[in-house]
Amino acid sequence: MKLSGSQLFWIIVTTQVVAMIGLRISPAIVEAKQDAWLSMLLGGGIAVVLTYLVVHLSMLHPKQSLAQYSLTLLGKWFGRFIVLPYLIAWHLLSAVLLRSFADFLHLILVDRTPLWVIITLLLGLSVYMTYSAGITGIGRFCELMGPILLLMLIVSFILNLGSVEWRHLLPVYFDSGWAGISKGSLAPAFWFSGPFTLLVIVSFMHTPQKALSKSLLGVGVTVLMVSTSTLMVLLVFGPNLAAKIRFSYFMYVRTINIFNFIQNVDIFIMFIWIFGVCAQLSLYLFISSYETAKWFIVKDWRKFSWLGTPMIFIIAILIPNETIFTSYDQAWSTVIFPVCGIGIPLLLWTITVIKRKSMKAV
Repeated sequence: MKLSGSQLFWIIVTTQVVAMIGLRISPAIVEAKQDAWLSMLLGGGIAVVLTYLVVHLSMLHPKQSLAQYSLTLLGKWFGRFIVLPYLIAWHLLSAVLLRSFADFLHLILVDRTPLWVIITLLLGLSVYMTYSAGITGIGRFCELMGPILLLMLIVSFILNLGSVEWRHLLPVYFDSGWAGISKGSLAPAFWFSGPFTLLVIVSFMHTPQKALSKSLLGVGVTVLMVSTSTLMVLLVFGPNLAAKIRFSYFMYVRTINIFNFIQNVDIFIMFIWIFGVCAQLSLYLFISSYETAKWFIVKDWRKFSWLGTPMIFIIAILIPNETIFTSYDQAWSTVIFPVCGIGIPLLLWTITVIKRKSMKAV
């Protein structure tokens, strides 16, 4: 399985834009109010640094994924122990995202369809893409859907220019200050850089030298589109109303009305969004299955997709209410990402550099 530089770029853009715009705009507005778009930009700057860390670490171990070079650097037992939090995080993340988007479709589009049916359909599409084509198929799919997704966003911005109220952004900075803006930037910063996926998928690059530039470009485009989406939501709804709307961007799209002729654009956007969600879930399912196989040192990673899928389905079904999503967001920002996205990569990078220097000294 191989990935081109273009496929890596579109995987980052497609999966992260879907997650960020779908789930992160309203929480950022709650924290930073009308300055949430500044929080997104600040979070994007932090994400660039974190992305550089994980991609550089992966480039130091060409053709090896996280589980492989962790075992090489730390040994059989401690290497496995280091990877275990990632396996748990990826499965939990898949279940939370699956339930979040299933709730969204159930609330907005198909309210009479049982929730478990929506979850089954989304997960079924993701399993098919993962099992049949692996990371190469996911990359090709994102190459197709990514440009359409970005075009859809740009069109939605243009069509709603007539509803913009610039007073909704005032006063800039003074109400929130750096404290509020910085607080609102932390969660986006940890999402922009991706849920540790680059620790795995860089190993599939056909030309690893392009991994860093393509990754940083992908994060940069994601930050630009998400920040613009946040800005447009604020300009149309204002911070007070936008903070109370769970899926604020999709409500924003529903307000598009050009001379009572161009309306109901949200139907087309939701249709495209579903494909983006499937790409995202497929990526997480592939990574969790592939790394679990490497963790057990088993060659056929597809076997583990059949073990992970029922686990993700059961967790998604058992989520009782929205309080769990809030608790998961807090755990992600305070524990999961600091450990898996910063602490462990820094540890592995330090050990790698020390070992290389010691080998050169010998």
